[in-house]
Amino acid sequence: MNIAVIAGTPVDTRMGVDLLKSRGAEGVGFPVSRTPEEQTAFQVGSQSAREEAVGAILDRIKARGMDRVLLYCNSLSATIDAHALGAARGLRVRTPMDVYGEIARSHRRVGVLAANCQGAAGVERAMVNAAPEVLVFGAANLRLVLGVEAGTPPEALVEDCGLETLLRFFEQNGAEAVVLGCTHFPYVKEALQRRTSLPVLDPAERLAELVLAP
Repeated sequence: MNIAVIAGTPVDTRMGVDLLKSRGAEGVGFPVSRTPEEQTAFQVGSQSAREEAVGAILDRIKARGMDRVLLYCNSLSATIDAHALGAARGLRVRTPMDVYGEIARSHRRVGVLAANCQGAAGVERAMVNAAPEVLVFGAANLRLVLGVEAGTPPEALVEDCGLETLLRFFEQNGAEAVVLGCTHFPYVKEALQRRTSLPVLDPAERLAELVLAP
């Protein structure tokens, strides 16, 4: 079974393909942009242009005979109704936003680390819609995405981007978990976990289950 993977750049597209491969499924990648900066500009631009561009990719996916889509980009998922775009074409689309509601229903306070403010807002929206009582403490750092794309070692990225200070902020505000709000960020998950007693949650594991479910 081939599953289409739409993501922001070639790097996180490959990460989505690798996620599926680790579970015995084949992914076919469809990056939307060339760089993180280009992807952020795309996400804050025209809504109609964004939907048209993603719709065109979905049309290509359908033409290739695939019917399942993994939208492996948090911030892009936050700025379009991917489920509706897919349903209009007879495609089943899963996004990270499908997982954040589940996390919110099992936590009262969470810290969210996102790539940009579009992504952070989308995660908060998904969480509060699922569990109105949840408190979300959010932060966004595109420099971290750029470092991942450049292959900077995780430990150096955590230091350079001030993430240890951010972890203390989450702890002092009573967060029960740190949520990775960008599909690039599993790259630094272990480095983050070594610096906090809070569980660092990667929604990719559950997202893969949803995509592969019958």
